[in-house]
Parts: sequence; structure tokens; C-alpha cells
Amino acid sequence: MKRYVLLSAVLMFTVVAQAQYGYFPRPVRLGFKVDPVFVNSLKTLENGVSKTDSKFGVNYGLMADIMFIDGRGAFATGLEVSHATAGLSYNDNTKGLKRGEATGQQNYDLKLQYLNIPITVKLKTNMNEGFRWWGQFGGGLGALIRSRADYSYAKVGGGNVSETNVNVLNQTNKVNLSLVMGAGGEYRLADRTDLFFGLGFENGFTDITSNKQWNDGKVALNRWAIRLGVFF
Repeated sequence: MKRYVLLSAVLMFTVVAQAQYGYFPRPVRLGFKVDPVFVNSLKTLENGVSKTDSKFGVNYGLMADIMFIDGRGAFATGLEVSHATAGLSYNDNTKGLKRGEATGQQNYDLKLQYLNIPITVKLKTNMNEGFRWWGQFGGGLGALIRSRADYSYAKVGGGNVSETNVNVLNQTNKVNLSLVMGAGGEYRLADRTDLFFGLGFENGFTDITSNKQWNDGKVALNRWAIRLGVFF
């Protein structure tokens, strides 16, 4: 899956580069972003499985706006790395990655890293004294590149087990599809240089945990982030 995402990214930025140098009928803006993520939450649907603590994360990477002809909207995409950490608690002994070994509660902190390509439409107001508002809506395609877990549980037969930074890449789904929404503003710093800021939300569609391994139904990743970047 990572190869398909990388191939898509190469093709996308080939088109963007051509547009930047005048081979595309609409102008393109490129930029860099760093998004502090203040909510990483795993949404659970089955009884016996609950979300626990939400921890901070970050998204960083490249932004690309392929502008519409009227200049008031754009096809907004890019290539970014996302770091997310969130917790799960299992009170049902038939669920959880270590259900065959555990008795009582199992606690997990999942530390996930994705290579993401947002595929969205961004609408903008007219520029007024160097400032304008924007709103964004679309989807995101993420390929899992790293998955680690900290977990603890009481062992059948006695004793407690606690492990940190365990590789669970093969027990985590490799693709994450999400709904992407956001709103904010842009401020003109200089000719062809704009400060980009706002608030963003990602609502995951796909199951993060591999059902065959975890037996926990659907567990989706939801995130809230502050959007920060600069367009050139």
C-alpha cells in the first residue's frame, strides 16, 4: 500500500510541478505545514471496548493548492506525515490483542504513523486588506508506516504484564481513509507569501485495529488539529 501512495504522490507532484512552471492552465501554490494535533481519539462501537486517554500529535509536510480559474477556490492536496497516539481499554476477555493471555482489563496506547495524501476542495473569500477566510472539505488517504503499542494486563494464572514500544505493524490495518474538514484564514506576509492558519478535523472511516487480531469490531481514529503553514 505504501508503494501505491508513494506512486500517487510522485504523479501528483509531477502535475503540480508542471503547473508551477506554466504547463497547467491554473496557477498552483506550494507550501509547508506543521499542524499541532491536540486530540487523537479512537472511536469504539462495541461493548467491552472503550477509548482512554487522548495524547498530542503532529502532522507535517507539503501543501499544494491547484487554483480554480476564478481564484476563489482550489483543489487542495499535499503529502504529509502524521503522528497519532491514543488509548484503548478492554474489559471483555474475548476481545483485545492479548485476550488469550489476559484476565480482567487490558490497556493499550497505540502510537501510529501515516503517510497521508489529502484530497479536498478549498473555497476562499476575496482578499480584503491582505486577509481572507477559507473552508475545506474532502477526504484523506493514509498509508501506515509505523505502529507501536504500550500495553499492560493481568496474566491468567497470576502476575502482571507490561510492555512498551512493541511493534504491532502486522496487527494494525495498513490503510486509513478519513473525512477531512477545516476552516481558517490566510494573511498576506509579502508578495507570493501567505501565512495559513485554521482548525481542522479528521473523521476516520476505516477500522484501525485488524479485526482478526483484536476481535473488537470497528475502531476509528478521530483527530482535531491546529492548522499552521506558509504558502509561497
